[in-house]
Amino acid sequence: MRPSRGDEPMALAADVSNTIRVLEMLSSESEGLGVTQVSAGLGVNKAIAHRLLGALVEVGYVAQDKRTSTYVATHRLGALGLRQLSSSGIDTWAQRTLDALASECEELVRLAVATTDSLQWIAKAQGCNSSLRLDPVMGRSAVPYATASGKAWLSTLEPEHVQAILSKQNPSHHTPRTALDADRLNADLDEARHRGYATTFEEMDLGINAVAAPIYGAGKTTAATGTLSIAGPSVRMTRARLAELSAPLIAAATDIAATWPAFDYLSTNEEISA
Repeated sequence: MRPSRGDEPMALAADVSNTIRVLEMLSSESEGLGVTQVSAGLGVNKAIAHRLLGALVEVGYVAQDKRTSTYVATHRLGALGLRQLSSSGIDTWAQRTLDALASECEELVRLAVATTDSLQWIAKAQGCNSSLRLDPVMGRSAVPYATASGKAWLSTLEPEHVQAILSKQNPSHHTPRTALDADRLNADLDEARHRGYATTFEEMDLGINAVAAPIYGAGKTTAATGTLSIAGPSVRMTRARLAELSAPLIAAATDIAATWPAFDYLSTNEEISA
């Protein structure tokens, strides 16, 4: 039975809302979801879920794994988000601060933005003048348990939120020094809360150490809206050097936080709704 003309706007609004919710659900599920899981998450019948997934497959934002019949978000979704970030100016509004910090420390400086359950690098400045340089790909998500940026961000979250994020990660060794033990990770987060910054020593990449500070764009009483980090070769980025860089790093993070309200839709406290 087709909806009456009076019901069509309401039905369209429901479809748009549910389509966005499907994309939100799939964006954090690397293994994808089945029709049953999507229908349960939306609270609709399987026929509606199947129709919405089919429409998203047709326009290229979702693909179906023929082996498992699950649906996964494609890179087209991520590319759309990155284009939106770029057009909003968020990759340039803090560039002056990033450039100044990179010039001072002569290492790689990166800015990351937090969402509800992920942290993504969106801008960088490279101040290193030696032949040992880092050139990461922007738009990649930071591994929360193995990067200084990830630990700085996790240190601002409630324990239940931290566990929810880690439960989706399937933690694994990136290097022999990756901290997978829960007690060790909790100790690192406690230390980061106490000092105001987090450090990693060859936990994500061999030969690379880093220090990161949270950016409290929504105020220090809430979770960090992003992070600012400095990374470089371990031969230069010693423990003493990381501690030395923590002061200018925190000052730069504070400077960026002061202008963050213009981009408050990126706050971890904001929920996307149709």
